Amino acid sequence: MNLLTEETMEIPENVRRFLEKPNAAVLATVSPRGRPQATPVWFEVEGNRILVNTSTGRVKLRNIEANPNVALTIVDPENMYAYVQIRGRVVKFNRARGAQDIDRLSMRYHGRPHQYMPTDGPEKRVSLWIRPRSISGLRRR
Repeated sequence: MNLLTEETMEIPENVRRFLEKPNAAVLATVSPRGRPQATPVWFEVEGNRILVNTSTGRVKLRNIEANPNVALTIVDPENMYAYVQIRGRVVKFNRARGAQDIDRLSMRYHGRPHQYMPTDGPEKRVSLWIRPRSISGLRRR
């Protein structure tokens, strides 16, 4: 069931409520050679865009820089048939807010600021904003 088309960029209220839960998402990208790649990510809704965050040097970031079209799938862990798939385009990269945003996402998922790995300092974080083009999966209620 397609809930959102390119002409209608607002996220429906029932989908927004579903996305407010801190469920993991899987972000799918495509490499320059056409190979699909999927990675679990944290996310948060900001207006009618979806925020995700990554580190420089990651495959997903290289793929998005070459092809900003992505898919994001969020599944309810209590009911795998309750899910939302968002197909969209990364419309903004922000390295200046990367560390701030990963801390915000970590608070959402773990209740504490992000704990950096030794090779992944705050200066290496990048925030990405996805503009949905289509949303499917969750039935209207």
